[in-house]
Amino acid sequence: MELQRGYADLTMILRPDMRQYQLLDHVVEFKYVTLKEAGFSGAQLRELSRAELAALPAVQKQLSQAKEQLARYREELAKIYGNILRLHSHVVVSIGFERTVWVEVSSNEGIQNCH
Repeated sequence: MELQRGYADLTMILRPDMRQYQLLDHVVEFKYVTLKEAGFSGAQLRELSRAELAALPAVQKQLSQAKEQLARYREELAKIYGNILRLHSHVVVSIGFERTVWVEVSSNEGIQNCH
């Protein structure tokens, strides 16, 4: 979906006839970090905890960039759809093809719930 001269990687906006249910709207931003950027081999990455992965500088950089993008996308979606959205924002960072980190980004508090 094009939003403010950018493209959200994945948006799932409910149809009006489905708003009667407890379903949520979502926008997802995907990012990629190479093993070289991470500074680890695939085997080393498999040994790291989720918190350690999320704390890697290359991952933090991508999370920060994605958070900024999602803020712009949320703003634009609010202009388009008004206050009917029950929007949840997520970032998925792939570290090579070995591991992923995903986080939910709230509209006013930044990155939450690292997984």
